[in-house]
Amino acid sequence: MPLNAAHADEANAPAMPTEQGIVGGDGVGCATDESAPGTVSSPRPRLTARVHGKTDASQSPNLRADFAVDGRNADGSWTPVADTLAPSAGFVGDDTVVTTTLMTSLSADTVYRMSAATWAYADDQTQYTVSTATAFCYFTVDPTGPLAPKVIYGGPYSECTATDCAAQGGAGVPGTFTFAPADGDSPVVGYRYKFRTDDEWTQVSGSSATITFTPPFRTFEELRVAAQDVLGRYGADTITSFMVA
Repeated sequence: MPLNAAHADEANAPAMPTEQGIVGGDGVGCATDESAPGTVSSPRPRLTARVHGKTDASQSPNLRADFAVDGRNADGSWTPVADTLAPSAGFVGDDTVVTTTLMTSLSADTVYRMSAATWAYADDQTQYTVSTATAFCYFTVDPTGPLAPKVIYGGPYSECTATDCAAQGGAGVPGTFTFAPADGDSPVVGYRYKFRTDDEWTQVSGSSATITFTPPFRTFEELRVAAQDVLGRYGADTITSFMVA
């Protein structure tokens, strides 16, 4: 364990993490509006962030991500409920994505917020410095809600994978996407979806639905989709991405 913590404003502090959020499907979600939190199905969600060393000099590769989770109280105040370092043993290098499953089980009747910070350890591992924390990602837990739905690409766009993200189509070229319930899910009556370039969610009805989207410009595009059940609840997001040529 570290013996001394330095302050984030010191010159040798690491940079703030990026790409923080909650893993859903093949992507990462982060709802930044407290009044519209995301939904996760597991009481022990998977948290992720990309850690960075110093921005102005070479940094020791001894980095960890610190994930902090707070729960909102009835009066609107926040109480820390979980804090975890990842990796739990050892370190990672600069510009590394760190993902961990929260060990604390969260409640289904609370709004939570998550943030991440980079911890950089000295070579002797007896001291560390801490970056500024990221913006909050807000979410709730609903293990009984709809499961994250399937998203089926109808072309010309294709889903990015860990090894391939070929650009397809182009600005002004429409593509189709079909939403379907996850295997074994309870009755689904609709969906809400949002592309990265959208300002608002769009809702569609039906147990399955096919939509057409025309990218406004060449970009790396992301699609978030959640299913809705007969009680009007939206479940966990499926997050998928593709490249527009």
